[in-house]
Amino acid sequence: MIGRAHIKVCGITRAADATFALAYGADYLGVNCWSGSPRFVATAERAQLLREIPADKRVAVAVNPTADEAAALLAEGFAIVQAHFDPAKKECDPVALSTRLGKAHLWLAPKLADGAEWPAELIPLAAGFVHDAHAKDAFGGTGKKSDWNRFQKLLRAHPASTWILAGGLGVENIGEAAQSGAGYFDLNSGIELAPGLKSVEKLAGVSDVLLKNNQS
Repeated sequence: MIGRAHIKVCGITRAADATFALAYGADYLGVNCWSGSPRFVATAERAQLLREIPADKRVAVAVNPTADEAAALLAEGFAIVQAHFDPAKKECDPVALSTRLGKAHLWLAPKLADGAEWPAELIPLAAGFVHDAHAKDAFGGTGKKSDWNRFQKLLRAHPASTWILAGGLGVENIGEAAQSGAGYFDLNSGIELAPGLKSVEKLAGVSDVLLKNNQS
């Protein structure tokens, strides 16, 4: 944690970035297992990277995984599978994922346009939900701000679930994000020098803002 904030640093591709993210108090580190991402880490390279991350902090980021593929990621050593999918396209079965993995090992990240209703049927299926910005041709990591109004409504409506705010979070807006009521933050492009290359200076800046917010 940083102050009162739970932090996930996503898009980890290097052991050095994992080390300093953990040193700053990251609760989770996300490794992108989808080949369509500029932050993709291939299976052969993930084993070495995972050795640098405590077992309970490892999050596998996947797009439209099948239940078998998601189970294989847990077997690989991940604690949580974060599944991105477009509910309208029916290319992923979140019920099957929940049944196979168990709710405690699943975070869901549905791809929704700003203002769209969050699918209520997803709530019982997972322990956590990543609320990210919508982009037509991408699944996260775009640097765009997400729909904070919808996020706040979801926090109030489903307080027993873990709601993780994502979407272009960095030193410029993390203070405002913290005031939104969010307790979990997903940092990615906003603390990068380039896709997959994290900046210790930018993470330090975010940490400073969150710690000052904790004192106010």
